Amino acid sequence: MNQRSNWLLKAALALVLAAALLPFAACKAEDDITPGPTAQPEQPDVIVNNELAPDEHTIQVTGSGEVIAAPDFSTITISVQGSGPTSEEAALKCEERVQQVTEIAAAQGILPKNMTTVGATLSTHQRESDGAITGYVATDTITIMLTDVSKVNGVLSPIIDAGITESYEATYSLTDASAAYSEALAAAMVDAYAKASSIAEAGNVTLGSIASAVETPGEDQLVGIAFESSAIAVSAQVTVVYVITEKPVIP
Repeated sequence: MNQRSNWLLKAALALVLAAALLPFAACKAEDDITPGPTAQPEQPDVIVNNELAPDEHTIQVTGSGEVIAAPDFSTITISVQGSGPTSEEAALKCEERVQQVTEIAAAQGILPKNMTTVGATLSTHQRESDGAITGYVATDTITIMLTDVSKVNGVLSPIIDAGITESYEATYSLTDASAAYSEALAAAMVDAYAKASSIAEAGNVTLGSIASAVETPGEDQLVGIAFESSAIAVSAQVTVVYVITEKPVIP
């Protein structure tokens, strides 16, 4: 093989090697790779999210809304006691008062399935001087569930009048607060717009479109929460960002 042929062969091998290494030269090291965004949750808090141009200015406000909702569920809890020199006598007296409560409630139209009892618990009376047991106290709690909250007073009053209760309480709740919460969200958006408008007017700027609106979740969703009041306030909050532009100067 002459010198020219040898040179051509070496040049061809160099080109093949360079072509083989080209894909590896285009890869980045692991430290140079920026992770992509994670998937959004199934129920995101973002209501509106528009992309902002780099040079746009904004106003951010928090709006609050509240709706007064009527409860649709009530729970009455009644505590009764019986006392006696023996545990058997105390338990028997307590059971008699439980029976009286359930009979009065049944006379007001409460079905047996809507009345439950915890079961009697026993405690003792002790003499301070030597700690000797001088008697027993049995306590039980009856729970009455009502889907018609207008009947609470009618059910509870005759039981109280009978003088057989140790304590009693009526609480109220919403089985579904979604409709009231949606109204509160709408009110919160109105409140946010009013606040942003005031800020824009004071700053001599024009309020534009919504760039983003994010719901601020409350601590609870109201389901299963007991309220002593028969009027329940359902509240909501949103954080809204508005685009603003400067007002034109009139010569």
